[in-house]
Amino acid sequence: MSDDYTDYYSASARVMTRSLIRELLKLTRRRNIISFAGGLPDPSTFPVEELKVITTHVLETQPQLALQYGPTEGDLRLRQELVKWMAKDGIRVTPDQVLITVGSQQGLDLVGRVFVDPGDVVVVELPSYMAALHVFRGYRAEMVGVPQDDDGMRIDVLESTLTSLRAAGRRVKLIYVVPDFQNPSGVTLAEDRRLRLLALAREHRALVVEDTPYRELRYEGMAPPPLAALDTDGRVIYLSTFSKTLSPGMRIAWMAAPEPLIHQFVTAKQAIDLCCPSLTQAIAAEFCARGHIYERVGRLVDLYRRKRDVMLAALEREMPEGVTWTHPAGGLFLWIRLPDGMDTEKLLPAAIEEEGVAYVVGSGFHADGGGRNALRVNYSFPSEDQINEGIKRLARLVKRHLPAKTLTAG
Repeated sequence: MSDDYTDYYSASARVMTRSLIRELLKLTRRRNIISFAGGLPDPSTFPVEELKVITTHVLETQPQLALQYGPTEGDLRLRQELVKWMAKDGIRVTPDQVLITVGSQQGLDLVGRVFVDPGDVVVVELPSYMAALHVFRGYRAEMVGVPQDDDGMRIDVLESTLTSLRAAGRRVKLIYVVPDFQNPSGVTLAEDRRLRLLALAREHRALVVEDTPYRELRYEGMAPPPLAALDTDGRVIYLSTFSKTLSPGMRIAWMAAPEPLIHQFVTAKQAIDLCCPSLTQAIAAEFCARGHIYERVGRLVDLYRRKRDVMLAALEREMPEGVTWTHPAGGLFLWIRLPDGMDTEKLLPAAIEEEGVAYVVGSGFHADGGGRNALRVNYSFPSEDQINEGIKRLARLVKRHLPAKTLTAG
C-alpha cells in the first residue's frame, strides 16, 4: 500500500497543523539551547513534598475511588473546591456548573465540538493563543481577528467588526479572549472594555469564551473582575487551570458555564475520554482542601516577578533602537516587535543554530497571517542567568539582521 493516506483523512484532519511550540520544544532539549519558547513553569516551584504526603493519604483512605473510573463531570469534591476558588474572584457558580477537563486544551476542544460548524465565525484577538487557533481551525471556523493595544482587545474595532458581519448576514457564534496577561502579548483587558465586550456580545447574540490560565500570576496593580463575574445573562464560558499554579503534569483544568452548556459539554466529553483521571483529581481536591493552593500563589508571584524584571532589564540593556516590547503586569510572556521588514520565522533557524536561543514566531499567533516581525518569549522557565545570556544572544542576532535604514537611524 502507498504511504499516502491523504484520501482517508477527514476534511477536518486535512487542515490540522502541528503546534509550532510543541515541535520547537523538541529542538530545544539540546544542552546548548536557551529556550524562551514554551510557557513552562519553573520546576523548582512544583510542590513535591506536599504531593507525596497527599498521594499517600489518598491511596490509604480512598483507593476504591481514586483508582476507579469516575463521573464525566469530574470528582465532586474537586468541583466543590473549585467553586470556592472561583468565588474569591466574584464568580458565583454551583458544582453542577463546573466540568473537570484534562488541561484547558480539552476545554477548548469541547467548545469547538459543541459550537463550531464549518464556516462559523469566531472572533479572536490579534495576536491570540496559538493552541486555540489550532482548535478553531481544526473545526473549520472562519476566524476574524480584532487587534489589541496596551489595554487588550480594541473594543471599538470589535464593535465595527460585529456590525459589519451582521450587515453581511454573518452571525458571530463565539468571541474568544484571554483577558488576563494574554498569551502571547502579556496585556490585560481593561475593566471598562470587559463590560463593553459583554454588552456587544449580548447585542449580537454571541457567546464569550474566557480563557484565563494566568490570572493568579499578577505582579502589580489591581485585578479587574473576570468576565464570568461580570456576566449577567449566562453568556460566558470560563476556562481555567492549575497547570501554572500547581503543576502541568497533573492536567487539572475546568470549565464553568450555565448548566445546559455543561450538560452538552459532558455529552461531548464522554465521546472523547469518558472521564478524567480519578487519582489526580482526588490529589488536587485534597491539595485545595488543605489550603496549599492558596498558600502557593504569593511564592510564585515573587519568583516570576523577579524573572520578569530581569528580562525587562536585559531587553533594555541589550536590544537596539527600533525594537519594542510589552511590559506585562503578570503572566509568563513578553511580546517583542522587531522593525518592519524583519521576519522572525526566517530568523529562527539562525537563532537556534548560530546563537543557541529559541523563541516562538509571531505569525503563529495571528489568525490573519500577520505578526511576522514579532516573537514571544517566556521568562518563567529559564534561570535568571539564562535570561540574561539568552537576551544577549537574541539581541546579537537582531543587530546582525537589522534593515539598513534602522542601523542608519540608530
